[in-house]
Amino acid sequence: MSVINQRQAVVNAVKNVLGDSFTPNSTKVKEVLTIDQLKEVRNVVLKGILQGNVAYGKPTTDTKEVDRYVSGMVANYLRKAKELNGGTKYTPTKTGAKRDTTLLNLNRLLSNYTEGTDEYDEVKEAITARQQELKGIKASKTKVSKNAVDISVLPEELANIIE
Repeated sequence: MSVINQRQAVVNAVKNVLGDSFTPNSTKVKEVLTIDQLKEVRNVVLKGILQGNVAYGKPTTDTKEVDRYVSGMVANYLRKAKELNGGTKYTPTKTGAKRDTTLLNLNRLLSNYTEGTDEYDEVKEAITARQQELKGIKASKTKVSKNAVDISVLPEELANIIE
């Protein structure tokens, strides 16, 4: 028997558990599955991985680790696979940490100056002040030319150092 990919393993397990009540690309499986059926889907996929019928990149010696992995994997495919989510394109509800535009542009500005210059020190102070104001947002340094800096979101006292 050949090894199938994880996505297909989840789809096949759902087909087996739900039977005729499952129609690919139209059934929203998360809304239909009971807790017991979800456990059964996970067990079918877990069994496939442990038997070597489903692709899995790590050794399967720690079955608890594999079980935790399968739980997350099944949840991901129920949400993301069009066959299982009613045929809709998956759109994440959270797109990650929202970056503060002021802090982002301060860092872009900082990358244009040499460490030790007055301008560099002034921008660095503004970054530190903004970080304290936002309570823990980490600054990211991005190498961008001065022209790409959005001056409208920078503190007024820094606008005069841009030529």
